[in-house]
Amino acid sequence: MNPFSSEVSNPMTPEQSKAQVVDAAKDIVGTLGLQVVDAVFWHSSCNDQGEAPFRGQVRIDYPPAPSFDESGKEVAQMAQRLQDSGWSMDSHFRSHGTVLKKNNVVAVLGPQNASVPTRDIQVYGECRDVTTAKGGNQTEQVKLG
Repeated sequence: MNPFSSEVSNPMTPEQSKAQVVDAAKDIVGTLGLQVVDAVFWHSSCNDQGEAPFRGQVRIDYPPAPSFDESGKEVAQMAQRLQDSGWSMDSHFRSHGTVLKKNNVVAVLGPQNASVPTRDIQVYGECRDVTTAKGGNQTEQVKLG
């Protein structure tokens, strides 16, 4: 028995935590018609000790805009399209990016960065996976289209 399971209401399995964020990522990609360069899934700990509870996380990489100004405009348009499809801006999640939430999943549309060749959207699931083992955060490619 995991000692953290009593601290998490309605725990989910590693498979459920993966499905939660992969399904949300597919929703985002489909809604935006996003050209995905790469998509990676992993389980991340919800604390600094690297212990349970864990959550599913997906990073969606997509092509950069021609300029930082254009990227800002595109992200604003993307956020509006996501809001039109049920995502909301009322998350308490703090980030430098544009934060949206739907069905307890948070998506962060990151700002364009000159030091990386792509832009990204980070998708964070709920901290309800109490059975992923410490160190069980290996990444795996996911197909979103």
